[in-house]
Amino acid sequence: MALKVFHRLVSAEDARSMISGEIRKIMRVTEVGLEDAVGLTAAEDVFSQYDVPPFDRSEVDGFAVDHTDVEGAQEDDPVTIRIVGSISPGEIRDVRVEKGKAVYIATGSVMPKGSDAVVMVEDTRQRGDYVDIYRSVYPGENVAFAGTDISMGDILAKAGTALTPEKIGTLAASGVAKVRVFDRIRIGIFSTGNEIVKPGADLKLGQIFDVNGYYFQTKLNSLGGISARFLGSVPDREEDMIRLIKDNLGSFDILMASGSTSAGFFDMLYRVIEEAGGSILFHGINMRPGKPTFFGKIGDKLFIGMPGFPLSSAVILNYIVIPSIRRAISGESERARMVKVPVKITPEHMQETVYPVIITRNGYAFPIMGNSGSISRIRFADGLISIPGDLKYVDAGEVVRYYPLNEREASVICIGSSDPLMDIVVLETDTNAKIVNMGSWGGVNAMKIGIADVSGIHILRNGVYNLSVMDDNLKDRSLLIRGFSRNRGFLSRTGIASFDEILNNDLTFVNRNKGSGTRDLIEEMIGNNERIRTSMRGYLWESPSEAGVAQAVAQGRADAGIGLEFYAVKLGLQYRHIKKENYDILISRDFYGSSAGKSFIESLKSLRGRESQYPGYEIPENIGEVIS
Repeated sequence: MALKVFHRLVSAEDARSMISGEIRKIMRVTEVGLEDAVGLTAAEDVFSQYDVPPFDRSEVDGFAVDHTDVEGAQEDDPVTIRIVGSISPGEIRDVRVEKGKAVYIATGSVMPKGSDAVVMVEDTRQRGDYVDIYRSVYPGENVAFAGTDISMGDILAKAGTALTPEKIGTLAASGVAKVRVFDRIRIGIFSTGNEIVKPGADLKLGQIFDVNGYYFQTKLNSLGGISARFLGSVPDREEDMIRLIKDNLGSFDILMASGSTSAGFFDMLYRVIEEAGGSILFHGINMRPGKPTFFGKIGDKLFIGMPGFPLSSAVILNYIVIPSIRRAISGESERARMVKVPVKITPEHMQETVYPVIITRNGYAFPIMGNSGSISRIRFADGLISIPGDLKYVDAGEVVRYYPLNEREASVICIGSSDPLMDIVVLETDTNAKIVNMGSWGGVNAMKIGIADVSGIHILRNGVYNLSVMDDNLKDRSLLIRGFSRNRGFLSRTGIASFDEILNNDLTFVNRNKGSGTRDLIEEMIGNNERIRTSMRGYLWESPSEAGVAQAVAQGRADAGIGLEFYAVKLGLQYRHIKKENYDILISRDFYGSSAGKSFIESLKSLRGRESQYPGYEIPENIGEVIS
């Protein structure tokens, strides 16, 4: 089985152009009733059939009058005129307002001849066949004249316009019953891989739950104009893939798959397309993440091969595929704007690089770093930023192109060290909170540049936790409040309790990433012992999270690591105590005095009494109080 070589990578813009061009060829126009049109796109200009309103009508309940008859009417000097009839909605009455006379009229009714204004019923008092009027009116007051909202022949929806409920309401008001639209694009989705299992299954080592199929289907169906259906997963066998493709080709305009798209020995999907009688239009996009994406055709049907890693595929879906569909249907270009970044960003390769970001309160785009398999980076992202491939780096304060995904207002922005209790407190304060796990020092730096509301930290210096970071710069911006304590020690399957034990038995250690509080503890424990740094297997293996360390040990990929007792209990590991650490919280001064800040403190204090749910944690009496 030959390996695939990416001979020519297309740019992201070329990929969008090619995909949108092919989609245009398969689009169909159909006519639907208004009730079925929501989310679809108008295929031609739609014009009003009637004036709106179609006649002069009253906007209130009251008395239709000639305004000159009630000039000068006041509360202490009313004008009295005779009532000569009444009109209700939908009723046509041969009644006329003559000099000194009035007609009672209900809201929405046709204005009678001879009247040019309506006095609200609240400004009148009826006495038999007469009415006392306590306020004058001007010509046209409380009257909606024919065609003042929409005139016959007005254009209500341009070709390429998405038909929202609001637009459909306007079409209905103007007499339009049916519209010609682009029919929904039918997309069939499947995942590939021997390791893929359905959520809810009993997960075995080496298996992962299917993410992409469910994400693709729900994301595409939320856009309108698309009918997407998840077909399930298929193992890495060419005959199974070919069978699934051939069985479903006639039911969809586009087939979309994730996984098996790269250039490795087991990546075969591009060959399957060719063996099914199709052709590859491009294989590889000059960007990260998402490089292995390919695009092909089988007859008049289209095929999009997406990367298997969730973040890579999510980026391709939102940055390439969805903009291509929008461009094909409406001619709409990518919804981008320029924003500043608050930190220096250095892409790893000279390729266009896309990062998920949150938008901070001052409008900066803060990148959510991590690996391409991390779906949680999309969970909290407001949008994506793109850094061109010819830039070695983007400095803090420089502008980049930003593509919104799911922008939301959040009363809490949390950047710092990850912790399950901290997440609970933040999300109890605001379910729309933005959370970026960057380690303790990442939280300190985020607080110093003014983009975080709260930052969880556990930084050990000279035997004391966290107080040492409070320099003058940080004190100007923030306070340090007491959080909680966590038991930290060696995690293993056999009861390992020291670095010497790991080193002397040639065992493998899993380290934590630089910038984390745990890494600071590890370095303090090692001290000047360079033998451990140079000879201990796995010292350079850095996990970016507490859970990652525990899972590496639980799954046998490492023999030991330093982590939380909480995860040892959860995963059934042996725990050997090192120390109790303080996980405290930097909180910006502005946020501390806000209503959201007060709610955060209340939620933090409410952890007391819930310790039994979180083994290895201790909730102190002074939780939530300022300690520096």
